[in-house]
Amino acid sequence: MTYLQEAGQMAASVRITKQGPVEGGGIVYDWGIDDTATGHVLLCEDTEVVRPCTPSAVPIGDMLARRDSGSVENPDPATRKDFVVVVAALFQEWKRMGQPPATVMRTYW
Repeated sequence: MTYLQEAGQMAASVRITKQGPVEGGGIVYDWGIDDTATGHVLLCEDTEVVRPCTPSAVPIGDMLARRDSGSVENPDPATRKDFVVVVAALFQEWKRMGQPPATVMRTYW
């Protein structure tokens, strides 16, 4: 179960911070939901795909989200909800700014 599922929360504060570019292309972001659920995602800007990853940009599992379709492929039920919340916030800010953001702060109800 994810943090949001365990807590049965109606609201969540999401923080996403750019850690920097990685060799071979892409940007690593760290994220936190209410400073309890945390992780990292790798944004491949040229393919517009986001994947869960380690802090050093090594992809974890097969789960990914595509910006153009808004779908999550190969979802892992244990982390899917948190991943979707983080990716949605990242994609929304990218669309608003026209480029990958440096930081994202959102509160979802």
